[in-house]
Amino acid sequence: MVSDGSGFVLILVLPVALLLIMTALSLVTRSNSASLASTREARAQAARMAAEYGFNQVMAQLNTQYDYVTNRLNGNTNQIPDSPGSSYAIVWFVPPPPPGTACSTYDASDNVQLIVEGTYTVNSVDYKRKVIRNIRVCAPALNKLRVRGFK
Repeated sequence: MVSDGSGFVLILVLPVALLLIMTALSLVTRSNSASLASTREARAQAARMAAEYGFNQVMAQLNTQYDYVTNRLNGNTNQIPDSPGSSYAIVWFVPPPPPGTACSTYDASDNVQLIVEGTYTVNSVDYKRKVIRNIRVCAPALNKLRVRGFK
């Protein structure tokens, strides 16, 4: 024999169970979304660090061995040693003609824009970031440039 109130508890349990299931799914989705966003951010940061590395390499080359008449840096993609998947490329750099003075004074024509793009590749997906800097250069000797500062 079944009483008249036997289905009453089922009406209360179903909404509570549905609410618990929706809460659990929401937490799993949010956690998964945060994990993916964190991974993308870390890879984008790796690409930016590759661009910064490239910028530092260009600065070192400018200050030591850059012969601007015969050498052009634009467009070359360079792998970063001991960093799989990381590379950089000089997107834009046009060295100025040598100033008339040997690094003593500056004017607006001494400023040069340098754009370096870093790439970090994971599973055939490229993450790219650019570093844009204005540098000041001078010519202490014929066909040589020297970086005096950047902003």
